[in-house]
Amino acid sequence: MGTLTDLWPLAREAYDALGDVYGPVMARTATEQCGIPPGSYFGWMLVEPGVAPVPISAESLALRGPYTAMSLNAERLAESARLGLLTPAGPGEYYLTEAGLAATQRIFGAAYAAMAPLHPLPEAGLQRLASLLQRLVKAVQAAPEPPGKWSFRLSRRIDPGQYTPALVWIDQYLSDLNAYRDDAHLAAWRPYNISGATWEAFTRLWRGARTLDDVCEQLAFRGHARTTYAAALIDLVVRGWLEADGDGYRVTAAGLAVRQEAEAATDRYFYAPWRSLSDPELDELCALLAGVRDGLAR
Repeated sequence: MGTLTDLWPLAREAYDALGDVYGPVMARTATEQCGIPPGSYFGWMLVEPGVAPVPISAESLALRGPYTAMSLNAERLAESARLGLLTPAGPGEYYLTEAGLAATQRIFGAAYAAMAPLHPLPEAGLQRLASLLQRLVKAVQAAPEPPGKWSFRLSRRIDPGQYTPALVWIDQYLSDLNAYRDDAHLAAWRPYNISGATWEAFTRLWRGARTLDDVCEQLAFRGHARTTYAAALIDLVVRGWLEADGDGYRVTAAGLAVRQEAEAATDRYFYAPWRSLSDPELDELCALLAGVRDGLAR
């Protein structure tokens, strides 16, 4: 099996391989059956079931994804309201309409239908993998906080249905674990009293970006103004995590120590529930995840 921390990268590869199958199907269904323009954002459909019956808002989207500009969240929800998928419930707040509910069901249903005929492993292997992942998810539910489990709880409220094929449940459980990984990382960096945009800019520099231009280009999809990232880099220099390096920046020894500390805390939070499985079961989980990944590739 290797180390416990080898398991999640493998699980992500299996999860991403599934997403490569149903992601384009969801986008095509949104456009062709639900009247959503190509390229339009409908990711709020992953959050709305978790916040209902409270109306959805830019703030609730930010709880799940604190790196995106609040103005972009608000813009996306307003656009969905113009399409008739949401209806205003107050300033910046929205309820799902009947058309929005129908679109959500069609889009999710298309994803489930795309996975139904796939058999990357024999059925017994898929059932066993689903069972092991279900146990992990239950262990996460029982795990003490921190981290807070906001993203995980949102994910758990998406229910594919009792008679859904095992592969669909595998995808859902992997989605739940991915959400918990996000929760664990949030719990790791929030004690530094830093904004999501600043932390993500720091992450990009830690991963090899050098300049403000690099950061802005790589994070353009987040919707922040250039001035937001310029201020973030100044903040990081003041903290001693970055220093000027020619026409760019480099992460200092202090910054590397902070990042390593945050990565270690993320793993500590995230992998604690995995100890609910025995070493032989973790080995089995590893083999089954590799089987799904490789089977989908074939």
